[in-house]
Amino acid sequence: MSQYPILETILSPADLRKIPLEKLPQVCNEIRDYIIDTLAGIGGHFASNLGAIELTVALHYVLETPEDKLIWDVGHQTYPHKILTGRREELKTVRKFNGLSGFPKREESEYDLYNTGHAGTSISQVLGEACARDLLGLNHKVVGVIGDASIATGMSLEAMNHGGHIRPNSLVLLNDNYMSISKNVGSISNYLNALISSQIYHTWKKYSFRFLQWIPLIGPALMSFAHKAEKSFKHFMMPGGLFEDLGFSYIGPVDGHDVIGLVKILKKSLQLEGPVILHAITQKGKGYSPAEKDPIKYHGVTPFNRTDGAMAPSDSTKIGFSKIVGNVLMDLTKKNQNISVITPAMIEGSGLKEYSEKFPKNLFDVGIAEQHAVAFAGALASGGSIPFLCIYSTFLTRGMDQLVEDVSLMNLPVRIVIDRAGVVGADGETHQGLSDLGYLLGLPNMSVLAPSKGQDIIDGLCFMEKFESGPIAIRFPKDSIPIQDCNFTQPNSIEVGKFRKLSDGSDIGILSIGSILSVSMATKQLLEDAGKSVKLIDLFWLRPLDLNALEEELSGVKSFVILDESYVDMGASGYLLNHFQPKTLQKFLKTYALPPEPILHGERVQILKHYNLDPATITKSILSF
Repeated sequence: MSQYPILETILSPADLRKIPLEKLPQVCNEIRDYIIDTLAGIGGHFASNLGAIELTVALHYVLETPEDKLIWDVGHQTYPHKILTGRREELKTVRKFNGLSGFPKREESEYDLYNTGHAGTSISQVLGEACARDLLGLNHKVVGVIGDASIATGMSLEAMNHGGHIRPNSLVLLNDNYMSISKNVGSISNYLNALISSQIYHTWKKYSFRFLQWIPLIGPALMSFAHKAEKSFKHFMMPGGLFEDLGFSYIGPVDGHDVIGLVKILKKSLQLEGPVILHAITQKGKGYSPAEKDPIKYHGVTPFNRTDGAMAPSDSTKIGFSKIVGNVLMDLTKKNQNISVITPAMIEGSGLKEYSEKFPKNLFDVGIAEQHAVAFAGALASGGSIPFLCIYSTFLTRGMDQLVEDVSLMNLPVRIVIDRAGVVGADGETHQGLSDLGYLLGLPNMSVLAPSKGQDIIDGLCFMEKFESGPIAIRFPKDSIPIQDCNFTQPNSIEVGKFRKLSDGSDIGILSIGSILSVSMATKQLLEDAGKSVKLIDLFWLRPLDLNALEEELSGVKSFVILDESYVDMGASGYLLNHFQPKTLQKFLKTYALPPEPILHGERVQILKHYNLDPATITKSILSF
């Protein structure tokens, strides 16, 4: 007998809707077992997906997807959605090269409306889809799913403020997995939810207020009092007052793991007029004990033991670049309490867990609020603190306005520590860090460091503490090095604007930028094997840069190329070439970088090879010139 007897019959949401309501808990159990069994062998986003199974099943059971529109926020909880929409077997390839994306992806399925990787976008998209529907005279449902962290983003609040004004029929399901099942999910709350989601209540309210409005003289006053009384009652009995104030009808909280109850409340909620928030309480890691106990550890997993959840231990001889950042910042803060560290909801990812425990007053986790994070860091600098803003490259783009207006133009000495720069691998298109050099090098007053090895990060951060000339950024990939290669106690001094000449030669010059140095070094070796004399220059400092010295070095080669792990039009190439003299430009052959298109997910080496950025292909190209 099959381990998944019902699940194997579901090839689409239409198949799910043929299953009797009372069988849905079994469907959820089979999806949960399938995800646990599959990810135990391959890894991937884990705890968030286990927590979203019941609400996903309920949504596809009630909605007529894909005709009805289902929109996901962030998207790392969409494995159950992929399973129910014909991609069950393909889940075994998730986050692998040429396999399923770990996030919704339009190119994969008609059930994925948006390529989703950044938080706080779904309510705006729900409103846009609903307004487009109304303009075209259609009548399908529009539903978005958003998490408790994402709904607090500025973009979400802006969208709700707009939605409460224009009031299109739509539903936002708030997946709240921050807390365990609240005591509000009880008989009183269930009664109130059944009442306020019923058509009888809304019809009664509409006609009662209309009647009060027409009572001579005292009607408007009575109606105003009734509105205030209803609002006060809801605020007292239920936690959704903010949403009500913004113009959304609020229902909840409800048990997000009661799939039958979710189906019933969804059907009622979708009949209401105007925008609605349905608040569901869920538990990350639901149904798998190790993930329930430690949802942060099991947010994203490597292959693990199905029985006890044990993952292969990390290599104790190596240290990740993010961990290096955390260690250096701890050392600096021990000596200087004026240091402040800012992160937009990335304490663990940015290597700041231990820092947050040792220096809680110096660390500011601002939540998923990158714009606020940048402006806040600027104000910390203006106030006399020494701020280090630790942020992923892909998320720094969300704070571009503040980076320009509130930091760069005012020349405030914010230290920007950019993690996950370059090709990030399994997270794919929405997370690749390929744009930051393009805009950083174009900003007034901005200094930029591009480390090519782990020790550079240590040296760079120690230098940045004392750097007061203006904003300065350091960017590095997701990588690790042997611990023995790190010298935390005696960092090397840094000379502003200086590059490193790693080898001398007269035929070909290679200008290597940051994390792509290993490819540059391998390319150099292949060129030398082919009889060429190669000069390799590591541009650790990008801005300011000793251009006279660099052009002097390039005067000694017949031609040169640039290697940059960025988008070809958003990297350092344009910045460099715009500053070279004509006689230097005559020697330029080509920039080897990523094409201006969505970059696939997979292992870094696979991605670079796919886009012709492996040493053999680059060497062949150079020799062809």
